[in-house]
Amino acid sequence: MEIHSRMCVAKSDVPASVPRVVLLSPLDLFHTSQMPIILFYENAPAGAAARIESGLATVLDHYPELAGRIGRDELGRHCIHLNNEGAIFVEAVCSSELAPFLDKRGNDVKDLVGSSTLELGDGMNRVPLIIQVTRFACGGLALSWEGHHRVCDGSAHAQFLLNWASAARTGSLTPGFVPLIHDRYFLFPRNPPVVEDPLVKFIHKQMSRTTVPGQEVLTLTANLTSKQISHLKSLCGNKYTTYETLSAHFWRCMTAARDFEDRSTLVGHFCPANGRSILNAPSGFFGNAIYLTFVQTSAADLLDGSLEHAAGLIRQGVKRASNRVFLESVIDYLALEQASEDAQPPQAEAKDQSWIPNVMIPCWSKFPLYEVDFGFGNPFRFSTVNMGIEGAFTIGPPRKDGITEVLINVRKEHAQSLVTHLGNSLGSALPAAAMVSLTMISHLKRNSREENVVVKPACQLGPSKTKIENVHVTVVLPVRNHVEEPPIVKDLYAVAIRMIKQAKTVALEVKKPGYETIC
Repeated sequence: MEIHSRMCVAKSDVPASVPRVVLLSPLDLFHTSQMPIILFYENAPAGAAARIESGLATVLDHYPELAGRIGRDELGRHCIHLNNEGAIFVEAVCSSELAPFLDKRGNDVKDLVGSSTLELGDGMNRVPLIIQVTRFACGGLALSWEGHHRVCDGSAHAQFLLNWASAARTGSLTPGFVPLIHDRYFLFPRNPPVVEDPLVKFIHKQMSRTTVPGQEVLTLTANLTSKQISHLKSLCGNKYTTYETLSAHFWRCMTAARDFEDRSTLVGHFCPANGRSILNAPSGFFGNAIYLTFVQTSAADLLDGSLEHAAGLIRQGVKRASNRVFLESVIDYLALEQASEDAQPPQAEAKDQSWIPNVMIPCWSKFPLYEVDFGFGNPFRFSTVNMGIEGAFTIGPPRKDGITEVLINVRKEHAQSLVTHLGNSLGSALPAAAMVSLTMISHLKRNSREENVVVKPACQLGPSKTKIENVHVTVVLPVRNHVEEPPIVKDLYAVAIRMIKQAKTVALEVKKPGYETIC
């Protein structure tokens, strides 16, 4: 990787109407990191980097927060200085082809991210926006941007991306662009702060992450087809959203992979909620309105219950926290906590962090990542750098080919088990995983209650026989990069359906992986 240039791209001017500082709200301060995202483009023209940089200069005229610096004002309050120091723009050239980078995740793509090529030290935390454009020998291009989460949330960043691309492509912003409001006071705490909802304190006490010294965290990719997602939703009676269904599925799979010795262990699910409508955010708001909801149950209840049961828990958790009293209590609670932290000496951020026994599942499925066209076509893949926190899942938007990518941070010792439980979705993630293995998830009634029986891949258990009543069998083959099911998958479905019809009690013999039949 060779760095060709580094520069700061700033606004062309700073109108008098723009304030000197924008004070940060408690929801802003809750977020402490950059959000590194990489978009991959095919056959970008020779002047692509210049076009991207020109569009950035245009769009920053309308987004002064991203050209400023994060710090404190003269009263010691956290703020963004709208000083027009500029976003950092890096241009690099890679002598290799683009293709090998498409299947890499986490630290394997860190050279494509601007902060890894700069020596900013502690100053990096002050920069709202870092861009890197990397040209490959094949003509492909990678665009990475790191938007600091303290400046705004993903929804706001998505709108910035579309306006940036429009400025590069057409010279102007998207139709209907609403000028930013540089005032976040509607997200400030009440005076005095009042935590009215006791659930808020409980949830935030669950956020203390576990430190596991020396743990190795892998970033894996689950590729889900639209048919697979539809099937999971059908298991939930088609009553739940894609996010509720998928996050329930991943929550259960990660819990199973962690294999808690004590099945009464409480396991939790953090999921984001958008407070814009709850607090009537004004048009042009550019900041953080995302807060976290939480649901918790025992490992036994989660794993012995159905997928529909888990999705219902998630819906109930979000509904319970989707009201003004709860959100205002969150803001007030964070303000009190942050005041206490400001009174203490600064602490270095802990490494080797894990969400265990919980999971964190943000959803980017509605982010228009595949619509960011700078004038040479839409990106065809996205990636991100490993944030290092185990137990985090990120659900991406559907690609043009119908695949939904899910990025997963998992401890190495749990990875193979997670691959097993996810089945087809992670078939290509680990070299150790069998490329063709058979997983059956069977739903039955025992003692008048729904239960699940999982027959693990034969590559781990060898030949086995399981007697199942009232069975609904899902057969999954991990086959890499297949959008449509290969013929062998359809054959196995047919065999499973035939067995189900033959008798109420079905004997299944699971054989070793390969294009074999089951009987």
